Amino acid sequence: MNNLWKSLFFLLAGVLFFSGVAFAQDELEVNEAINLALENSIDLRISKIDLDNSRINYKRNEADIMRTGSRYAELQNELGLLQAENSFTQRENQLVRDTARMFFQIILSEMELERKEVTMELEKRRLDEVERQVQTGHRSQLDLIQQQGNYNSAAFDLEASRQDLIQDREEFKYKLGLEELPPLDSGALGQINPRTIDLEEFLEEAIAASIEITVREKQFELAEIDLNRAKEVTTPTLDLQQKENDLEVARLNIIKTERDIQHRFQQMYNSFVRSRNTLQLAVESLEEAEKNHAIIIRQEELGLRTTNDLLSSRISLMGAQQSLASSVNSYYLILLEIFEAMGRNLKEVADEILQN
Repeated sequence: MNNLWKSLFFLLAGVLFFSGVAFAQDELEVNEAINLALENSIDLRISKIDLDNSRINYKRNEADIMRTGSRYAELQNELGLLQAENSFTQRENQLVRDTARMFFQIILSEMELERKEVTMELEKRRLDEVERQVQTGHRSQLDLIQQQGNYNSAAFDLEASRQDLIQDREEFKYKLGLEELPPLDSGALGQINPRTIDLEEFLEEAIAASIEITVREKQFELAEIDLNRAKEVTTPTLDLQQKENDLEVARLNIIKTERDIQHRFQQMYNSFVRSRNTLQLAVESLEEAEKNHAIIIRQEELGLRTTNDLLSSRISLMGAQQSLASSVNSYYLILLEIFEAMGRNLKEVADEILQN
C-alpha cells in the first residue's frame, strides 16, 4: 500500500500527460493566485482598516482603564479586540481557501472539458457508423434517431461545460484583479505527499487555538463581576436572581462550546481521514484504468479492437484521472481547514500546504 503513496506524484504527472496539459513558464501557480487575491481584495483592505481602528480604540480605552482600574472595562476591551482580530483572520483565511478552491475547480473543469471533447468525437463516429448501417439496411431509422440524440446530448454537454469554464475563468480573473487570466499551473494537483496527522495532537492544538472558548470564558467573568457588583449594593431580589441566571448561562455556554468544538473538530478530522482514503482508492482506480487502456491499445494495434473501443477506453482513463485530481483537490481543501483549526494563518503556510 505504501508503494501507492510513493507513486502518487508520478501517477498525477501521468494525469497531466495523458490529458494533454502542457507546462509553460508563464503559467499561474496556485500560491501566486492566492497572493494576488490577498493583494487586490478591497473587502480585505477594509477589514484590515477596521482591525487597525479596533487596535486604536483598544489602546485608547487601555489608557482610561489604567486610571480607573476597572477589570470589567478591561475585559470588555480585550473581548472587543479579540473578536476584531479573529474576524480579520477568518476573512483572510476564507479568501485563501476560496482562491485555492476556484483555482483547482478551473483545472478540474478543463479536464472535464477535454473528456467531453473525446466523448463527442466518439458519439460522432458512432453516428457515422449508424448512418452507414442504415443505408445498407443493417440498422433501423430508430437506431439512427437514438444515436443522433446521443450525439446531440454530448454536443450540448460539451458546449455547456465550455461556457461554464469561460464564466469561471472570468470570475477568477476578476477575483485576482487581472486583465487577462493566464493558463493555470495544472501541476498544483500533482505535487502532493499525503500527511499523517495525529488525532490527539490535532484536537489539542485546535482546542487551544479556538477563540470561541476564550470568548466564552471572558463572558463568564463579565457575568461574574456583574453578579458580585449586584451583591455589594442593595439589589432587588428578582434582579439578583436574573444575574445569577446570567452567570449560570455563561457557565453552561462554556461547557456547550467546549463540547461543540470538540465534536466539530472530530468531524473535521474524520473528513480528513476520509479524504486520504478516497485519494488512495483513486490511485488504485487510476492504476487499473491505465493497465486496461494499455491492453486496449495493444489489442487495437493487432486489429482486435476498433478505434471506437480505443476512444471509449481513453474516456474511461480520463475519468479515472479526473477522479484522482478531484480527490487531490478535496484533500487540499480539508487540509487547509485542518491547519486553520490548529490556529495557523493560511496566508503564511499556503506554500507548505499546497506545494509539499
